[in-house]
Amino acid sequence: MDSKKNLLGFNRREFLKVTGAVGGATLLGINPFDALTAGAAAEPMDSVTLAAQEKLYAAAKKEGEVTLYQSSATQAGHALGKAFMKKYPGVKCNVYRGGSTKCHVKFDTERRAGKDICDVLHTSLYPAFIKYRGDGVLMKYASPQAKYYRDDWTDPEYYAPVRFTTMAISWNTDLVKDAEAPRTWAETAAICKDKRWFGKISIGDPHGGATSLTQLYSCVVKWGDTAWDWWRAYGEANAGTFASHGAMDKEMMAGKYPLSLEQLDYRINKAMEKKLPVNSHYPSEGVAVAPGPAGINAKAPHPNAAKLLYNYFLSSEGCQAFQKGGYSNTGRKSGGIKWNYLPSMSELNIIDIDYGQMEKDMKGLLKKFDDVFGAGKKKSRG
Repeated sequence: MDSKKNLLGFNRREFLKVTGAVGGATLLGINPFDALTAGAAAEPMDSVTLAAQEKLYAAAKKEGEVTLYQSSATQAGHALGKAFMKKYPGVKCNVYRGGSTKCHVKFDTERRAGKDICDVLHTSLYPAFIKYRGDGVLMKYASPQAKYYRDDWTDPEYYAPVRFTTMAISWNTDLVKDAEAPRTWAETAAICKDKRWFGKISIGDPHGGATSLTQLYSCVVKWGDTAWDWWRAYGEANAGTFASHGAMDKEMMAGKYPLSLEQLDYRINKAMEKKLPVNSHYPSEGVAVAPGPAGINAKAPHPNAAKLLYNYFLSSEGCQAFQKGGYSNTGRKSGGIKWNYLPSMSELNIIDIDYGQMEKDMKGLLKKFDDVFGAGKKKSRG
């Protein structure tokens, strides 16, 4: 890290305002983590939402349960489920957690077999929600909480972005000096020519994760063939590929792959909040973002409980419970947590893409990835 700037561009004086708050909280006997989030008071539900929830709750208690499929951190789903059940006793919240691809495979397989289990679905595969909407897979339900979410990723009658995830360059500071880490995507490819990084860097597998697919597609849209040259370089450097960013994170911390060229913001945020030896950089020339919507299954087994959970998920209270469990960002315009180590959308140069087109281009994109990156890996092994 630059001695005069931290990863969000604060100078030393500005940075001390944050660290001073933490130190002061410790001296006062306050949990520093609570101090960092104390200013994020939940916004109360408006009267329209409260009225809707009262009616839904009565019907939901008769249904008795609701099931959420979600791709965020396991703790995020559990935190949301626990908070929901505390607020609405008598309605059990079952939570299934899997990567985005696994969630959709499970959801689609059950749906096609006519054995629907999922009531509410949340993943980072935004193009799938666009397709589901068109195919009638999502329930048409206008949550009174949808208006509090970003307009660009929200369809008020079908889904809202309860989470958004950005990808950054991240490294284990015990093994990689801040000055050695790349600061641009072009630099990530340039360092691949240095033999010291051979077999020491990691990337996400676009076959296995929505965020990795979004990262690849975004770079190709913005930089064209140049981006493919980067992935070829990654292959030639024998980069490790991970369908699970959790596994990538563990390997980075263990030192096998100390430099990650595509780590998820909420994993970085969690590590930095816990004071682990991790640092990161979000390239100023552009970063990819994977919106993570939530929506209701059109064939939800528990339709009233599904609406009750969906409205709560979108509320400030539910949003914060989910964020605290997963250390994540949210697409909610107000009433969410602003983390100290997680840049907001206004602080990032987001690469603009057509997510619907990404769905259409997916097969061709993955095939070219196999050809380009695969050729690089073959060369590295030779």
